Amino acid sequence: MSMKYAGVFIDAWDNVLQSFSSKHIMRADVQAAVEKGNIRDISVMMGFIGDLDGQILMTMSARTGQTLASEMLGGMEITEVDEVVISAVGELCNMIMGNACASICKDNMAVDITPPTIIADQKTAVCDIRPTYHISLRLEDQEIIDFNVAVESA
Repeated sequence: MSMKYAGVFIDAWDNVLQSFSSKHIMRADVQAAVEKGNIRDISVMMGFIGDLDGQILMTMSARTGQTLASEMLGGMEITEVDEVVISAVGELCNMIMGNACASICKDNMAVDITPPTIIADQKTAVCDIRPTYHISLRLEDQEIIDFNVAVESA
């Protein structure tokens, strides 16, 4: 089981987070995945295809999604998970994956991303991603974002 690209995803998170937030990643734990990705309040699934194929499942609490969306929108007050939060979290994942794929392409690999699928209601969807490894990011205010990654060479 290869965790070769874990650093790429962590760096992508850090780069994107720094572009709109004063928050920092305080800790990033990478470990082998033991089960399917968890569905939490907000989940985003995205694929990447090309010389490297795979999927990611990013999950977070509603509170974390609201906080990140608020910061992305310049401090706008957000009190519920609505279309604005769903759109912002989807765009956040899009930015992270774009950043990660740009880094992967520096190794002379061609990789492209698929559009994000956002799931904001645990009762309506089940994700069938079987991750290779799991990255748990803890932000400075103790908010946690889980990033489940399934990677295979094409």
